[in-house]
Amino acid sequence: MAHGLDKAETHSPTWRWLGLELATVETGAAAVVMPTRAEMGNHAGVVHGGFISLLADSAMGRSVATAYPEGERHYSFDLKLTFISPGRIGESLRAVAKVLHSGRRTGVAECRVEGDDGRLIATATASFIVYLPKE
Repeated sequence: MAHGLDKAETHSPTWRWLGLELATVETGAAAVVMPTRAEMGNHAGVVHGGFISLLADSAMGRSVATAYPEGERHYSFDLKLTFISPGRIGESLRAVAKVLHSGRRTGVAECRVEGDDGRLIATATASFIVYLPKE
């Protein structure tokens, strides 16, 4: 199986703590779901933007992993997020990401974050530094 395509792969402590789940994964794309809870709320009573950003970054990172061989490492160094509508506490947010570029040193991905009802919560793009395995 290609790198990053294993849905059963052990995730980071952050993924486990937040309950993030890899919903779908294929070469060049991934979708991650995050249940929301009261502790994720901001002063207005909706999901804090930092959690939405983390979700989008996680989905884009997973999509980038599918574009490279086993043993590579990648880290986001640029993230742009545009908020469209608020995420509601109690709903599951879904981030659907796809790779736009997978070069030798950098990768670029885009993402849509949607609510339970399919409404658009946010859009995002990110750039990743890529460290390919030694040959």
